Amino acid sequence: GATEPVSLSPEEEEQLELDHFRHVALCFKFYQQHALSRVIRARESFRQLPKAHQARVSTLVSKLKTISQEAIRGNNTLVEHILKTLPPFADFGEPREKKTPTEFDMDKVYTTIKQFYRDWSAEGQAERDASYGRIIAVVEDLYKDVDVDKRGDIAILSPGAGLGRLAWEFAHQGFSSQGNEWSAYMLFASNYVLNELAKKPLSVKVYPFAHMYCNNLSSEHQLLPVQIPDVDPGAIPKTATFSMSAGDFLQAYTEADQYDVIASAFFVDTARNIIAYIERMYDILKPGGHLINFGPLLYHFDDNLEAPSIELTWHELREVLITTGFLLKTEETGLSSTYIAHPESMLTSTYNCVFFVCQKPSA
Repeated sequence: GATEPVSLSPEEEEQLELDHFRHVALCFKFYQQHALSRVIRARESFRQLPKAHQARVSTLVSKLKTISQEAIRGNNTLVEHILKTLPPFADFGEPREKKTPTEFDMDKVYTTIKQFYRDWSAEGQAERDASYGRIIAVVEDLYKDVDVDKRGDIAILSPGAGLGRLAWEFAHQGFSSQGNEWSAYMLFASNYVLNELAKKPLSVKVYPFAHMYCNNLSSEHQLLPVQIPDVDPGAIPKTATFSMSAGDFLQAYTEADQYDVIASAFFVDTARNIIAYIERMYDILKPGGHLINFGPLLYHFDDNLEAPSIELTWHELREVLITTGFLLKTEETGLSSTYIAHPESMLTSTYNCVFFVCQKPSA
């Protein structure tokens, strides 16, 4: 028969969570060493070239020096600031079992650094417009007759909030906005930008593509710096509320009829069971409330053998929305969007996304 999942006491659960947060902090601390090891490898490869070949690409040495001394060092300063301002739920202790960060762990650190480009730089605006922009436009249209200072009672939830930009946009427009995020990497970084960089627009330099060694037209593209944040994260009307919640969406949100809008961007496909997500979204929306979604169906667990994962097509998902009870108001497919793409890269992945707006029937 199937093995029963091991049930842990609340204390053990809490300790495991704390160990995880401490491990993530350890991964951030390991950033500079890990990033520099890639530069060292490139330098060693260069030294093994025949002297005649070295002479023909002699600029490579100065480029690698700039990557290590400017880009990686600059990013490490950002990482150190993130670690100095850890959110209250994480502490500075060592994990009980100190594990060396894996390549998978470090990839998450690199992705978090790149996420600043998508969420908080002027250069990421085009990407935000393609995804967040559509969702924001629907919300603006729904509540165009409500003055900004009267929107504080309208509750909007943004699950899979990443570094919090979409959730911030709603708060900035006067709504009661909450972002929800499961990834500790993202939570650490969003806590930094939203709390520490309030009233400090354009105060921090980030090199989001410092780790991109392939498909560059020129060295400048790998060394592209961006200034963050492009707006003041503290610019929220007094009548609005803004918060970020940490944890798994299904565990964090169980109370029915709480939200007027759920704004989901690149989120629903993070589910192991997308039907459970849709049913929960339906439950926690107030009668008459809206679910607005933009993104692909890149099921995050489809290659994970440790737990079940179901992968529905858009047509199957649409049927689930309708049988759950939603009224499908808008449906657009084939909307192209990138995700943290360097504008000049010789390789870009483009998603052909689905955008839909559903309404929970009024009581």
